Amino acid sequence: MISNKVSNQSAEIKIEHEKCSDPNLCRDKEIFIESNSSDNNTLTTLTFNDRLKIFVFWESFSSAEFFDVLYVPETEVLFLGCGSISARVSTIASKLIGLEHVCLFWALTRQNNYVLETGELDCFLYTLDGKKVSSTAVDPPYEMEVTDQGIKFTSIVVGTTWLRYD
Repeated sequence: MISNKVSNQSAEIKIEHEKCSDPNLCRDKEIFIESNSSDNNTLTTLTFNDRLKIFVFWESFSSAEFFDVLYVPETEVLFLGCGSISARVSTIASKLIGLEHVCLFWALTRQNNYVLETGELDCFLYTLDGKKVSSTAVDPPYEMEVTDQGIKFTSIVVGTTWLRYD
């Protein structure tokens, strides 16, 4: 089992990864998220402030190092991503806000009043409370530029695409 903690001034998130081929014991839990991959092999348990547990069953290609979380304290929304899924969870209501099935999740970053999710073939822009604002297709290698209108991606394969602010 691989375990670590992420902390900021208002949240502590414990993340535990374990190899798993049958997550049936977790399927009836409050928040269970499952990748649509037929090769899922990792069960990740996130414990938020010792009160909320989120179970994620996904395909890890090597180790659990590609699992990313971003917590927005002002809206109490937890963003998470790994492998071929990304999700948004309301930590106040203890419920899943949204789920995306992606080709390969890369990272979550905060861009001013938005959360940017980057990936292998798709990128998404969310409000701080987890609502999807826009999405766009990308293909690596791509360059990214933050502008006043949104986030511009340029690739030799796809050309220029945008995530527009609302």
